[in-house]
Amino acid sequence: MTRLSVPPDHPAPAPPGHPAPAPPDLPAPTTPPSDLTAPTTPASAPSDLTAPTTPASAPSDLTHDAPAALPLVGVVGGMGPLASTELLRSVYLPADGRPEQQAPRVLLWSDPAVVDRTEAIGAGRLEALYRAVEKAVEGLVGAGAERIVVACVTAHRVLGDLPPALLRRCVSLVDVVHQELARDGRPHLLLCTKGTARAGILTTGDPAATRHLVALRPDDQEALHREVYRLKSGADPLATVDFLRTVLPRYGVRRFVAACTELHLVTRAVEAAGLSAEFPAIDPLAVVAGRIKNGEL
Repeated sequence: MTRLSVPPDHPAPAPPGHPAPAPPDLPAPTTPPSDLTAPTTPASAPSDLTAPTTPASAPSDLTHDAPAALPLVGVVGGMGPLASTELLRSVYLPADGRPEQQAPRVLLWSDPAVVDRTEAIGAGRLEALYRAVEKAVEGLVGAGAERIVVACVTAHRVLGDLPPALLRRCVSLVDVVHQELARDGRPHLLLCTKGTARAGILTTGDPAATRHLVALRPDDQEALHREVYRLKSGADPLATVDFLRTVLPRYGVRRFVAACTELHLVTRAVEAAGLSAEFPAIDPLAVVAGRIKNGEL
């Protein structure tokens, strides 16, 4: 009998009476490319998630040529607080339209707890006053102040005792007054506290300046001292005009030196009332405020 060979892909026929074997598993057909397959993004195509690169020539808000900032000025204030606050008002008002970033830079150290300067001078106990001024100047220098203004003329009694490293940062209101007196060359009534008068803070120094000062008699000095402490308590500074109208003719002068920083409140009120021509004055805080505003301190 001849045996038929069956190709491997075709199973042999089942013998009669037996079921046919199951066909073998067919290999899965290869899936043709589908339209649902996401196309590959070309390497050169830009991505929405990639931050655009700023061209090297594009201007930056952080690198524009801004004017140099004005020097940082420190003010030793609180002696009294109304006077040093008025100094800041004089620095910033009237506004001159410059951008905020170009306005004067000022640090105010306001400590009204400092010992009464006239009492310290009268009692010969200057240590507490010296320590308070030294601490304030050191604090302002440590905070970055380049120039320091001690906004109390009577406190200048101890200014010269500061260490040289601190003293050279300070702008002396006494020097400002003397410079203005020498420049003006006319007599001025010296309006100051009893402590300033007693210590000779303004009447000693360059004769080219001091010879133009006219000192108050003791009774008028006492009356002025009461006027200063009235201002310290917040009284109307324009009311001091009555004192000026009384005392200036008594000494035969028209001009005065506002040699107590509370009198800066008076000169500002006089100016606001349009009376500056009637009461011309050398006001060291007004001079300093102008220099701070112009970056000239």
